[in-house]
Amino acid sequence: MSEVINSNFKSAFDLYDLETEAIPKLLHPFLQKVGLASLVGTSDSGKSTFLRQLSLAIVFKQETFLGFKIDGTTHKVLYVSTEDDANAVSYAIRKQVNQLYYENDSLEKSLLKNLEFLFETENLLSELKYKLENDPVDLIVIDAFTDVFTKELNSNIQVRQFLNEYDKLAKSYGCLILFLHHIGKSTMRNTPSKDSIIGSQAFEAKMRVVLEIRPHKYNTNFKDLWVLKANFLEAKLKAKSSVLAMDENLIFYNTGEKSEKNYIAKTNNTQLIEKVLALYREGHSFRKIEEMLKDTEFKISKSAVAEIIKKYSN
Repeated sequence: MSEVINSNFKSAFDLYDLETEAIPKLLHPFLQKVGLASLVGTSDSGKSTFLRQLSLAIVFKQETFLGFKIDGTTHKVLYVSTEDDANAVSYAIRKQVNQLYYENDSLEKSLLKNLEFLFETENLLSELKYKLENDPVDLIVIDAFTDVFTKELNSNIQVRQFLNEYDKLAKSYGCLILFLHHIGKSTMRNTPSKDSIIGSQAFEAKMRVVLEIRPHKYNTNFKDLWVLKANFLEAKLKAKSSVLAMDENLIFYNTGEKSEKNYIAKTNNTQLIEKVLALYREGHSFRKIEEMLKDTEFKISKSAVAEIIKKYSN
C-alpha cells in the first residue's frame, strides 16, 4: 500500500471550485485583505498621517475610511514606526483621535488597545511572527521600508528575497502588510507612475497594490491619492485620483473631487486649448467649462482646465 504524500499543489478544478468572484478587500476597492501593498510619496506628502488615520478607522470599527468601505476581520493593527518615536506618535495620534471623537462621540476609546506600535525593529520578522501566532491582525504597517531593509536598495535579488519573507508572513497569518516607501522628488513634475519609486523595480513588482499620495498641483491644502498599481482594478479607477484635504488636526477628508492622470497630454492639445480659452473668455468658471465639455470630444477635468488657463491665458 503506497503512502499518501501531502502536496502543496492545487488543481485548476480545486481553484475553480473556490468560486472566488472578487479579490477579498480590506479597503474597497484599493487594498486586498492578504499580501503586500505599499503607500509611496515624497517626504512631505502626509503618508504616515494617512496610514495612522487608516489604522484608527480599522480599530474603531468604522464602516468607511475617506468614503471607502472597510471590511475588517479582527479590527486590529500593528504599526512599525521607524521614523517617529513614541512622543511624536503620541502627539499626532492624540490630535487625530480627539478630532474623530469630536465628530463621533460614540467611538469606544478602549478600542485603541487594538492598535499597537513597535519602535524597535531588531529581529522584526521574528517579532511579528511571534505576535501574530497569538494575536492575529488585519493590517501591519511598516513605516518605512528603507529603515527595515538594510541591504542594497537597487538590488533586485536582495529586495525580492527580503519581501518574499514578508509575503509568506502575510499569507500564513491572513493579513495585509503595507510598506511606506518614497518616490524621487525630481519625479514630482512627471505624471504619477510606479516608475518614480526609488530603488529596485523588484519592490514594485512584489506589491499587489501601490498607492501614491502627492501634493495637489493647484492647492497646497489638498493631496492627490493615486492608484499606481492594482491588477484587480478597472483601468478607469487608476486614471483619476481622489483629491483629499487635511485639516489642522491631521485628519484627511475626501473632497469628492478628481484629478486626471493624463492632464499633461490634454494640456498640450492645441484644439482643446483654444476651446477652453474661448469658454474662459466668455466668463465661464473652471467647473462650468468641465461640465460644458463633458459629453464632447474635448472632455476634460477641472484641474486640467486650470492648468491650461494658467499656462496660456496671457
